Amino acid sequence: MPARPRRRAGTWLAAHSAQRLLPLVPIPRSFRFTSRHIAGPGRINVPTRHGSVGCLIYQPHPAAPLTGVSGGPPVTLHLHGGAFIVRNPRQEEYLAEYIAAEVGAVVVLPDYATAPQVQYPVAEQQCYDIARWLRHEGSHYGWNTSRMSLSGASAGAKLALNVCQQSRVDDELDWRAALLTFPVTDLSRFDRTSAKKRPRISPTIQRLAIEAYVIDPSVRRDPLASPVFDTALAEAMPPSLVMTGELDTLGPEGDALATELARRGVATTHRSFPGIDHGFTRKQTDTAREAMALIGAHLIRYLT
Repeated sequence: MPARPRRRAGTWLAAHSAQRLLPLVPIPRSFRFTSRHIAGPGRINVPTRHGSVGCLIYQPHPAAPLTGVSGGPPVTLHLHGGAFIVRNPRQEEYLAEYIAAEVGAVVVLPDYATAPQVQYPVAEQQCYDIARWLRHEGSHYGWNTSRMSLSGASAGAKLALNVCQQSRVDDELDWRAALLTFPVTDLSRFDRTSAKKRPRISPTIQRLAIEAYVIDPSVRRDPLASPVFDTALAEAMPPSLVMTGELDTLGPEGDALATELARRGVATTHRSFPGIDHGFTRKQTDTAREAMALIGAHLIRYLT
């Protein structure tokens, strides 16, 4: 077998193994950032050009600040991370519950398709189609779809950027806020390093994620694949909260994103946490609690 097909076969097997094994590491029920109880999520299936996508729906707590506002609760579309491979939206249920309980927004968590079963740009298009569906159909559920926000972590933050990019030509989608937590913006490279000896996202993981999802190297610098190359990205962005970790291999590109958005006139809040690696919201630490508080404050400010 030639070298390139062998590499692709090896990438497929590695991605498939990661997809099967990583969701087996559960987040305990005690891992929560709110003491308010909300009901378990409902589920709806949303049609997209790539088939139906199941979405978890978290309803707001009645005592949350935005629950009782005129026109119904606002909507937050949250896109989970996982290197474009892991397919487990409930890994970030803690964030959905926090927003629903402490902000008062309806939170939608899609189970978008990932590699190796699909490749770029399936997830980008699915997430945009879900956003359009929410805008057109959400009012039938009593949601205020004129006050919508986007949220994403890691790979999901890139997908949130992608939804904004695709919304740029859609007058019906007007985002109020974006939450971009340890974002990736460049899928053309896998040579990132960190001052940390063993960072969570090593060059090996970078290569696996990119080669599994964006197989064709010639498209990796397309603006939708790598928003860092979109010269008009700022024009698509609402007020944005960008949070990064100093030791995260993705940290510098998240910092650069925040700097560029602010330079181009986007209302941008940027918090870089010193001495912190990737995935810092997934542990009950002071850093995570500060990050969650920033998320809540940003949404309450711009969704009110």
